[in-house]
Amino acid sequence: MLQNTSHTIKSEIKSNLSVSLPLIVTNTIFSFSNFLGTAMIAKLGQDALAASVLVSMMWASLSVLFMGILNSICVLVSHQYGAKNEKAISQIMGQAYLLGLMVCLLVIGALYSMEFFLEWSGQPRAVLLLSYDYLHSLMWTVPALVVWIVTEQFLMGIGYTKLVLRISFLVVPVEIPLIYALIFGKWGLPQCGIAGIGYAFAISYTLSAIGLIIYLLHAKKYKSFRIFSAMNKIHIPYLKALVRIGFPLGLMQVIEVSAFAITTFWIAHFGTINLAAHQIVMQYLGFAITAVFAMSQAVTIRVGHAVGRQDLVGIKYAIYVGILLNFCLVSIIAYAFYAFPMLLLSLDIDVRNELNIDLINNAVELFAIAGLLLLFDNIRIVGFGALRGLKDARFSMVTSLIAFWFIGLSIAFILGFYFEQEGSGIWWGLTLGIASGAFIVLGRLRYFLAYLDHEKLAKLGQV
Repeated sequence: MLQNTSHTIKSEIKSNLSVSLPLIVTNTIFSFSNFLGTAMIAKLGQDALAASVLVSMMWASLSVLFMGILNSICVLVSHQYGAKNEKAISQIMGQAYLLGLMVCLLVIGALYSMEFFLEWSGQPRAVLLLSYDYLHSLMWTVPALVVWIVTEQFLMGIGYTKLVLRISFLVVPVEIPLIYALIFGKWGLPQCGIAGIGYAFAISYTLSAIGLIIYLLHAKKYKSFRIFSAMNKIHIPYLKALVRIGFPLGLMQVIEVSAFAITTFWIAHFGTINLAAHQIVMQYLGFAITAVFAMSQAVTIRVGHAVGRQDLVGIKYAIYVGILLNFCLVSIIAYAFYAFPMLLLSLDIDVRNELNIDLINNAVELFAIAGLLLLFDNIRIVGFGALRGLKDARFSMVTSLIAFWFIGLSIAFILGFYFEQEGSGIWWGLTLGIASGAFIVLGRLRYFLAYLDHEKLAKLGQV
């Protein structure tokens, strides 16, 4: 049913921030937890750090693919929440938990098979043994992590992101000391070394998932959704819709992560100074992108609710106000990259040491490029969030393939190797590729909205 809703830029900004800010803070908190875990591993020695890098690369590749599939849950739930169809949300969540079970089995199986790939890495036996321990501990994390993600997607779909934030405030203060205790064997707990991170994550995610489920079962405002009532029934249309939207989203993230991995490998050819500068700037860019992804999720939710209401004007407000708002916020971060690189570098290295002058010069140049890259990437990622809310996931995947692999990596290779621009040339190549993706996304949104009428909008709200 069509709903007439008054819209203003001010009201849309307020609604967007109420959804996005809790997600930004939540993502930042969990990223900080991972960052501290890596810092603790470094104290165990080079073998442990090498093992963590190997396993982390494998874990990142698997998680962005399989966990990315679960991002479709938020899209379908947000549509039905906008339509006030609680019965459909119950059926969607039943299939979402079944899909989560499939993802759980796939990830555990893939982690188990990673032992065979590690054997081909050519690493010393000591590093391989540590890697195996870390992999085995991460397997215990997967079931609770999947339950957490599926349930979080439900909360995001109905716009209750503040609950996700509150849980992160409870979990992370317990998780960080637990990581420390299990790595080094403190406070009567066993010394697990590098595997302690996996066990700490497993314990914290399990406790938080159990607590979240108990809360949702008893809280009055969530009881009407009955998200656990349809788990014993297979609803093929919803299950197919989750996979149809989710699988391209997972592949899209694999394409992007692999492109950055390839550029890191290329930059390593130019020496340790180039690689160190690249890694430092990537560290800060990673934190910034975490915030951008949260903003993108907020736009997906706002668009999804408008689709459910069949509110064509609301969709346009959610998209354009969301993109402009996020561009303004990210511009502040981009300006900091350009104007205050020495301040950022001082957190990683001694900027007064003359021995670091080449590293500083390289990093300062990359920070300036990263600021421009971030502006374009914000438009691209938030635009993808809008398309995701419109169920246009496949186009996002194809755009990422074109922007990163066909344009970005090609230009990066030419500038970096043939024109001998080294690290900066590769970063400029990535920036141009991402910029092309941003313009493609904006063009797609304009085309989509120009031909979107109430009849097509009604079909979008259906499975």
